[in-house]
Amino acid sequence: MACSAQLTCLMFQHILVAVDGSPTSRFAARHGLSLAEHVRGKATLLFVLEPPSVLPVGPLSGYVLTAPPQTPQDIEKAKAELKDMAAEHPSLTVDARVEVGVPADTICSVANKLGADLIVIGARGMNQAAKWLLGSVSDRVVHHAPCPVMVVRQR
Repeated sequence: MACSAQLTCLMFQHILVAVDGSPTSRFAARHGLSLAEHVRGKATLLFVLEPPSVLPVGPLSGYVLTAPPQTPQDIEKAKAELKDMAAEHPSLTVDARVEVGVPADTICSVANKLGADLIVIGARGMNQAAKWLLGSVSDRVVHHAPCPVMVVRQR
């Protein structure tokens, strides 16, 4: 085996790589996919599209959506991004998934369902404004994941 520690290679046979389209997540994806290639494992690329939040407004039953709902074009764009990332590692078995949901919860749930041995995620993603209100996605994943998490920070 190419690994210096055979145990490490055996531990990470299925790596879940979570991306959101940001440059940081693409950087993290390269690391996660390279690691999966190195240990001759399998990788799942997961792109989570966040649904819009509904905020109540005023004393009546008014509300405001924080973003427009996801469209089929958004899903196709995410699939195309995943396909491009997977193409950079042709010798690797890569499963690509697009899910709609709360990012941290969805990442942890998918990792659990798939029996992932490791989650790779970028330190900062697309929604930096919400980080201050809701907490960062990577932080929530680290604290709630069913397996080890590698947070990749881009310098």
